[in-house]
Amino acid sequence: MVRLSENPEYGFAVGRVRALETALLDRARYERLVRAPGVREFVAALAETAYSRFLEGGSTDVPQALDKATAENVALLVQYALDPWLLELFRLPAVFHGLKTALKNSLSHNGPEFTIPDELANPKFASRVGAVVAEVTVSFEKERDSAAVDVVMDRLMQELQLQTAEPSEFMIEYLGLHADLENLRTLVRIKAQLGGGGDPRRDMGAAYLPGGRLALTGFVESITEPWDAVVDRFAKAPPHGAGSEIFFEYLEQGTAAVADKRSFTRMERYGREMELGYLRQTRYATFGYEPLVTYFLLQRNEVRNLRQLHAAKLAGVVEETTQELVAYVE
Repeated sequence: MVRLSENPEYGFAVGRVRALETALLDRARYERLVRAPGVREFVAALAETAYSRFLEGGSTDVPQALDKATAENVALLVQYALDPWLLELFRLPAVFHGLKTALKNSLSHNGPEFTIPDELANPKFASRVGAVVAEVTVSFEKERDSAAVDVVMDRLMQELQLQTAEPSEFMIEYLGLHADLENLRTLVRIKAQLGGGGDPRRDMGAAYLPGGRLALTGFVESITEPWDAVVDRFAKAPPHGAGSEIFFEYLEQGTAAVADKRSFTRMERYGREMELGYLRQTRYATFGYEPLVTYFLLQRNEVRNLRQLHAAKLAGVVEETTQELVAYVE
């Protein structure tokens, strides 16, 4: 457990988010949403929660309702975040989403010369962003691979987030956990596709997110190892392995998905729940920015759950599969 900050200036914000946390969906409410036999029943169940104030026109308004909930969550963070770095940190994903879209559009259609967004043009980021964009441009001209653009930009975003979050041990640890989880999932996917062409070691290196505790060399070495050896390496703490016991179930779900030729949905859910579990260590904090950040991320996860559940109801996905879409920690 990391040491949390004790800034009393966040006291009012903590009181505010503690009140809001009571409106977050509990397991019983999620169960009702999962068991809803169709879209109409799903919307009816959602209308009995705090999301009722966003619903105006029934099922067709669910995406718009969730957009409004997201905007409200962002507004809360902007209102109560006292540290400029905190706002900058959580603006980066939206900035990078726009960056990737504009860059891929420019490269794919030979559009006008690409311009780096103003948020990334400051001296702290500009040279690094410019160098990576130039690297991606040269690579795309050779391989015409839009997916590779996403991979490189995701790695760059992680790098800039780590730089931005430097004042916060709490956020550095959170970003590190996220990196380890994503890197493990990338390894499982690459191993599942062995023999399908390409250079798996190069692909692992390109997708590897910095900031975690698991070194790139271990991932590269594991590509050709048997599954049991991979689990031993990453799901055992030193001196018996290079990882941590916390990754055991996560890797077990990934290897099972490959063996059974099923989706990685359960592995993804386990990963999200590990991140939520890390955030939950702030539940008893009375000062500092961490409870505000935790509420923001919990609410963001909740909206993601609801978007996926709504899409599943529209597609007629069976209840057992739908259950795997909900990442939740008490």
